Amino acid sequence: MNKQKDKNLEEFIQNNREAFNDCEAPAGLWDKIDKSLGKENIQKSESDEIVIKFKKSAISKLKIWAMAASILLVIGYLSIFYLNNKSDSTEQIIAEVAPQYGSKMIHYTSLIESKRVEIKQIETHDPVMYKEFASEIEKLNQDYKNLQTELSRTPNQEDLVQAMVQNLQVQLDILNRQLIIIEKVKQYHKNSMKSV
Repeated sequence: MNKQKDKNLEEFIQNNREAFNDCEAPAGLWDKIDKSLGKENIQKSESDEIVIKFKKSAISKLKIWAMAASILLVIGYLSIFYLNNKSDSTEQIIAEVAPQYGSKMIHYTSLIESKRVEIKQIETHDPVMYKEFASEIEKLNQDYKNLQTELSRTPNQEDLVQAMVQNLQVQLDILNRQLIIIEKVKQYHKNSMKSV
């Protein structure tokens, strides 16, 4: 069937060849085509310039972000270095001003940390109670940190060291009370389970 169509097309072309040859392109058509092709080339080159400018802009933004990240890293390292030296200077001041409190502070700090770990265990069972307990201790801990920062600036350092020790004692007392409350709550739950 395709062969028949091909034959019909060939016959049509041969019969109408003179009519096809009669038609010529109008004058100036090729010039118009050349001009329009030239405009497309110009448009392409302008779009290429835009793409190049965009790439340069993206690269410069990437460089800026890389520089910002580097600066943040340097600031982070410097602040860690500063904080480490600051804590060393706090310990040095305590050792010079009131050496009798140094060992107490270390003892209280370790006890506080172990009791905080014990209290953290209730977080899964009673998150509301844990949050209240933690916020109470965190306030005192923040006060302790403020006293620590003031230590190097104050002229009456021995009184400030005593205040730091008292703060640690209060934290320890509160933690002990919190642990007693937790134990009473556990006993209450056990007793209520037995009665059921």
